[in-house]
Amino acid sequence: MKYDFIVIGAGISGITSAITLAQNGYHVALLEKTNRTAPLMRGFSRRGVHFDTGFHYTGGLGTGEPLDIFLRYLGVSDRITSFPFNEDGFDLFSCENPGFEFRFPTGYERIQEKLCEAFPDERAAIRSYLAQVRTTCATIPYLNLDLDIDPTGALQRVLGQTVRETLDPLTGNVLLKSLLSMHSLLYGVSCEEVSFAQHSAIVGNYYESVRGIRGGGLSLARAFDTRLAELGVDVLCNSEVTGISTGPGGVLSGVQLADGDSLDCRAAIATIHPRYVLDLVPEGSFRPAYRKRLGNLEDTVSAFVCFATSKKPIPALAGANRFLIPDPESIYQLDNRPIGKAPLYVSAAYRDGDIEPHGFIGICPALFSETAPWESSRFGNRPPEYRQFKEQALARMQDQIERVFPDLAGNIQSIEGSTPLTIRDFCSTPLGGLYGVKHMVGQFNPHPATRMPGLFLAGQAVVAPGVMGAIISGFLACGTILGHDLMKKELKACC
Repeated sequence: MKYDFIVIGAGISGITSAITLAQNGYHVALLEKTNRTAPLMRGFSRRGVHFDTGFHYTGGLGTGEPLDIFLRYLGVSDRITSFPFNEDGFDLFSCENPGFEFRFPTGYERIQEKLCEAFPDERAAIRSYLAQVRTTCATIPYLNLDLDIDPTGALQRVLGQTVRETLDPLTGNVLLKSLLSMHSLLYGVSCEEVSFAQHSAIVGNYYESVRGIRGGGLSLARAFDTRLAELGVDVLCNSEVTGISTGPGGVLSGVQLADGDSLDCRAAIATIHPRYVLDLVPEGSFRPAYRKRLGNLEDTVSAFVCFATSKKPIPALAGANRFLIPDPESIYQLDNRPIGKAPLYVSAAYRDGDIEPHGFIGICPALFSETAPWESSRFGNRPPEYRQFKEQALARMQDQIERVFPDLAGNIQSIEGSTPLTIRDFCSTPLGGLYGVKHMVGQFNPHPATRMPGLFLAGQAVVAPGVMGAIISGFLACGTILGHDLMKKELKACC
């Protein structure tokens, strides 16, 4: 059987690509090496508490906002139920030294008001920062459907100022700069490296509105499964791609699978880590300079992650997240602070149907090198020394969380954890990058169109991490194939 398109990888970007192509009348196969689609979105449960591993909350999901429009276009918005986060404080920022707390409300005007109350001498800096974020968001492809899209340069936010370079001329207040940079924990790149444009594309949607999804990422994954079935997409799980075939002129002609089978197609979209794409293409398909560029892409930081259940509900985490910053300088050092002295992100975990959480997820940035002694091991077969190391890391995380959030002290019922090795094995990133490839000043991330005719790329490496970034990357790949004007027209019909 010959397909019009094969999509490699059934994460959110792959699913978006498959649905978009199928809605436009193409015969599509969606290949996933694990046993289910969107594996990172589905999470897992312990003691009746569900832990989201790929979705915690999102911006832009309010009625008529970008993500709401995207999910309508993909045919899943009526299959999920969203709920608003706390409008008076969807994210709580806590600094230990000096002691300081701030609750981010929703809406630019309310954020500006609260920031000016907390930092009355910094009104001009606050207004300038928020205005720049808002203006920059209007320049992001697909976030602004009236924008003309230049596929060769629209996403290459490698020039211009970093977040720190933008903030430093505005204010000398290190605590304010740390507060405005705290959401770097959601994309894993220091404010000294990430461009202000990339930062704005991510946080701008949170500043507008913040919502969760009942049932979390699992609900979204199930909705996508139903839509794929409706459209007749052939979803082939347990189908690992081991090679890409080419025909005359080096044009892509199909893929080879680990079981020895092969599938023919006119073109393919690969949503896997770009470094792994290099292992699939025949020798000589890419020029040395292009291979080097993909092979040298830096990844985001990795992390230690804890998953804890609580003896009683945790109302303080209902519709709100917590960001712990030990000191203002720590936000600049996402990858070189030990556990207990590093920034920390805490998000709620719920029992099915509950309004208040009975558990939480804690994420602490870390380097893959911290687990380098055991990097040859695989999940389920780690040595005793690794397990001891992991237990010690978990204990330090728990101590830090209970010290800063006393409402959790003494209430933790069970706690498990993952390390950069776990993330490497489950996220299929070479060095356990929590959010895939970095988007930073000076690094040219790949365009959707590759140097092989018929092979396109999508995924976090192309646009940005998170559900929003993954979906936009799928649209960009499909827009490169179908035409961006057609894509924008179809999306506008869903407004």
